[in-house]
Order: sequence, then structure tokens, then C-alpha cells
Amino acid sequence: MKKLPFLIFLLTTFTASSLLAQTVFPGKQTISKKEYFGLSLNTSISDRYLGNYWEEYLKDIGRVKSRRGVYTVDRANVPGIADKDIEMTSQISTSRNITQLFLAININGKFVSNFTDTTYKATEQFLKDFSAYAVARDEVRAAEEFYADAEKNHDRLKRDNERIIKEIERTQKKLEELAKEQETNKTDLAGSVIDLENKLKALELAKSRVPKKQ
Repeated sequence: MKKLPFLIFLLTTFTASSLLAQTVFPGKQTISKKEYFGLSLNTSISDRYLGNYWEEYLKDIGRVKSRRGVYTVDRANVPGIADKDIEMTSQISTSRNITQLFLAININGKFVSNFTDTTYKATEQFLKDFSAYAVARDEVRAAEEFYADAEKNHDRLKRDNERIIKEIERTQKKLEELAKEQETNKTDLAGSVIDLENKLKALELAKSRVPKKQ
């Protein structure tokens, strides 16, 4: 039964992230006090994780430099966007549980300020491809965390079971010791009954020898 909430969580996460992350739109953004024009996509994936996924993704097209949510690739090889290497400047930010990835591109030494249809579609597709990658990676991360929690719970239950077994063994050993002690006590008790009877007889005999008063 515990699997059902987990599957619902994964399905909800996948659906929400997929629908939100597929929205790509143009706009401006200030990065390091400089204004850029580019494309953005929104996602419900936390910026804490999205930054890692974005850096992983960019490593396949060039050398990535990252600092405080800003990611740059000086010589990115993306044939769909341009025939030559391009420069990419991007920034990840978050607001009201929505994480935004902004991307500006520099072609032939100049940052694009007005996309052509071809460049726009290629850059848009690049971001959509990344969004699909990010959603899949986040599903893996969530599944890994659920597995880690389950493993910790399993280990805790295993330790508790081992502790209970040892406690049972100690209790059984104590019961065996008490049983032996009881047998010894029963023998001693039987002997004490005989001794008590003998002492009573001796007492009565001693009393009978006391001279009666005239």
C-alpha cells in the first residue's frame, strides 16, 4: 500500500514539471548588472536541483563556468542554433515556488537582441529538450531519496529486531538460571520442612520437661 502514494507523487511531479517547463517565452533579464535579451522557461523544479541539471546538460556542449546561479559557456557547440561555436549566458532564479531559467546567446561576437525564426525555434527546442532532461533527472532524484529513506527505515527495523532477539536470548538465559535456582530452592525448602518439624518436636519435648508449678 505504501507504493501508491509514491507513484502518485512521481506522476504529479512529472505532470506539473512537464507542463510548466515546456513554456518558453522571450524577454529581458539583468545578469551581473548587464541587461540581456533571451528566452526563458519556467519549472516547478527547485533551483537547488535545476542548477545541477543545467550544468550537467551544458557540459555536453562546452566548458561551463558557474557562479551564484549564473552559468556561461564561452564556446558552445550547438549545431541547431548556429554553425559556429556560440557564447551562452544563463541565469537560474526562483520566485513563488517557480524556478526560471533564462538563456541569452552570442552569435558571431554579438548577443542576439532579435531572434530570427530559425534561431528562435532552435533555441526554444534546446530549452525544451533540457526541460525534458531536467524532469527525468528530478524523477530519478526523488526516487533515490525515497529509496534512501526506505533503506534507512529498513536498517532501523533490522537493528530493532536484532536488539529484540538479543533481549529475548538474555531473558531466556535469565529464565533458565531462575529455573535452576527454583529447583535448588525446592530441594532446600523440602529439607527445611523436615528440619522445621524436627525443631518443633524438640521444642515440644523441651517444654514437656519444664516442671509444673505446685
